[in-house]
Amino acid sequence: MKDMKKIIAVCFSLLLVCSAFCARVGATEADKLPEEYYEMVEQLPDDLLDKLPDGIASEDTESIGDTIMSLTSSEYVFSLIGELFGEGLGGAVGLAARLCGILVISAVFSSFKRSIGSDAVSGAIGFCSSCAVFAAIIEVEHKQILMVGEFFERLNSLMLSMIPVTGAVYAMCGNVTTAATGSATMYAFLAVSEGICAKTIVPISSICLALALCRSVSPDLNLQGISSGIKKCYTFVLGMIMTILIALLSAQTSLSAAADSTAARAAKMVASTVIPVVGGSVSETLRTVASSVQYMKSIVGVGGIAFVLILLLPTLVTLLLNRLAFMAAGCIADLLGCESESRLISDIGAINGCMIATVSMCSVMFILALNIFIKTAVAIL
Repeated sequence: MKDMKKIIAVCFSLLLVCSAFCARVGATEADKLPEEYYEMVEQLPDDLLDKLPDGIASEDTESIGDTIMSLTSSEYVFSLIGELFGEGLGGAVGLAARLCGILVISAVFSSFKRSIGSDAVSGAIGFCSSCAVFAAIIEVEHKQILMVGEFFERLNSLMLSMIPVTGAVYAMCGNVTTAATGSATMYAFLAVSEGICAKTIVPISSICLALALCRSVSPDLNLQGISSGIKKCYTFVLGMIMTILIALLSAQTSLSAAADSTAARAAKMVASTVIPVVGGSVSETLRTVASSVQYMKSIVGVGGIAFVLILLLPTLVTLLLNRLAFMAAGCIADLLGCESESRLISDIGAINGCMIATVSMCSVMFILALNIFIKTAVAIL
């Protein structure tokens, strides 16, 4: 009777440890990713799928791993960056050329208004010049703001699809507690990304754009402090919230993974002690299958990071090139003595810098979260 109780206890312990793992992955199915991964790939935007190799949705895990490895190769990354720079360089050069042409005309009229000596005429010429610069910029800036908003929508959609995938792979690894805590924190990340980033970047950029125009056409209004304060407070609050969330995710994941690992090792030790032959075989089988699952976890994590970067790069490259165009035009404006136009271009360039910081911080937050997912130890090893 006592031996029967021991056998039941051992079987129950092994069932608790391996239920989430063995229910999804058997010894013959350890080379296939969970269905959530393929559902996530199907939901990727078409333009993102066009940049990915065909093997990204293969049924063979090794084929997907080779495809992910090709995505992280220096050849692919530099070719993608070169392609994006080639596509965006023409628009940035055209923007800089338009601004420089307007600035040259403005400088000519500035010298003309100084010879007249009339304050009313000088003010009218300065107002027209600033409006011309703003008109040359507003269409490009409007497209950039819409592009950033679309980027956040796509990023949130991607990470919303990634959460079930990471949770399923966590469970396959025996990290059941880690799957629950990690998924909850990732949903908090999404709430921050959607609520603070996606819904606020457009109005904040628009407000700063309006303040820049008012400051340019009315130099007596000292609005620079308001615009600068808004951008600094926004980036500071966003960075602080993301730092706290990353710290919480790291702490919760480490503790949960340690608890899962302790429970799994205790169950395997009991199995090996009470029933040496069968228990040892079970332990070795779990260790063999867990090695395959560790490989799957690396594929999912690195693949998620690659998807985030491929989403980020077109937006980031466009913002950086236009930022360089604004800097070049600002230098020309300073050389020509166009003070109001230089202030306007500098303020709009600062808005670009704020958008660059926002998209970069949000992307880095998700990349760090996926890196924590990759580094988490498999409980059943």
